Amino acid sequence: MFPTTIPCLHLMLLCCVLVMGKPSPRSNPAPWDWQTGEQVDYAKYNKYEEEMKKMLEQPYFARVNNKTAVKRGEVAFLPCRVKEMNEGYTVSWMRLSDVTILSVGSLAFSSDQRYGVVHVSRPRIQADDWTLLINTTTTMDSGKYECSVNTMPKISHVVELVVEDPMDIIMQDSPYTKSTKPPFTSLDNAMTASEEDNQYPGPSALAVISGPATHHVSSGSTIGLECRISHLSTPPTSLYWKKEGKVFTARDRPGISLESEKVPGVSTTRLFISHVTTDDSGQYSCCSDIATPDTVRLVVTRASPGSALTGHNSCSNISSTHGLPAL
Repeated sequence: MFPTTIPCLHLMLLCCVLVMGKPSPRSNPAPWDWQTGEQVDYAKYNKYEEEMKKMLEQPYFARVNNKTAVKRGEVAFLPCRVKEMNEGYTVSWMRLSDVTILSVGSLAFSSDQRYGVVHVSRPRIQADDWTLLINTTTTMDSGKYECSVNTMPKISHVVELVVEDPMDIIMQDSPYTKSTKPPFTSLDNAMTASEEDNQYPGPSALAVISGPATHHVSSGSTIGLECRISHLSTPPTSLYWKKEGKVFTARDRPGISLESEKVPGVSTTRLFISHVTTDDSGQYSCCSDIATPDTVRLVVTRASPGSALTGHNSCSNISSTHGLPAL
C-alpha cells in the first residue's frame, strides 16, 4: 500500500501549487502593456492625437511656380496659394534681401505704391491665392520674396523674381565684346597669346553707376545705388563702394545693405542706405580691381520724407527715377 500512495501525494501537491499560483481576479483590471508591463497612460496619447489633428487642419501651400521672370518696366506677379486657410491665420509677404515686410493680409505694408496684394478665394479647391504685385519693375527688384503664414511653427514659400533688362542683351551682342584678332597667315609669324593680347587689346572694363551724376533725396528716405561693370571675360576679384575716398561697408552705420554679383559678362553691385540724413551726403564711388571707378554725388535735403532709386541706361544715356519703399 505504501508504494502506491506516493504518486497520489505527488498529484495532490501539484494541484495545490497550481491553485495557489493562479492570480486572484480583480473587479476593474487596468490595461497592460506587454512591452513594459506598466500601466498605459491613455490620456497622454489622447492629447497627442488631438495635437496631430490640429496639425492636419493647419494651412499648407499648394504647388505653384517658385520663379517669375519679367522684363524691366513690366508688372511682376508673384504667386502664393494657401489651402485650408481657416480663421486666425494671416498671410504676409517679405523681401528677403533687406528683410522688409511688404504686406500683411490684404493690406500693403510698404509706402512704395508699386507694391500691392490681390486676394482671390477659391472655395471649390479650398484654397486662397495671395498674389504679390510689383508695378514698373526695375532690375533692383530682382531677388527672393517670401510668402508666410503665422502657423506654429511658421510655414513659408519663397518665390524668386528675375527682372531682365533688354539693354543687357544688346550689350552682349555688341561687336565690342567679340574678338578683333586677325587670323594667323602662317606658323612662322604666329605670336603667343600674350603678345596678341598686348597688340589687340579689348575694350577696357568701366564701372557705371546708374542714374544722374547727382542724386537729390529727402532726409529719412531710402536711397539705392546700382553699379555695373560690363565686357568682363572673367569676374572681378573685388567689387566695393567708397565714400569720400574711404571704403564704405555695412559696419559704418545701421541701415546699410550691400549686394554684389561677380560673374563674367556683367558684374553688379548695389548699395542701399535707409533713413538717410545730411551726414550721408557726399561722393560715392564704385570700385573694382579690374575696372575704372565711377563716382556720383548724394545730396540729402531736409524735406518731406520719401524714397528714391535711380536707374540708368548707359547705352542710350537715358535716366529715370523709381520709388523704393522707405524702411
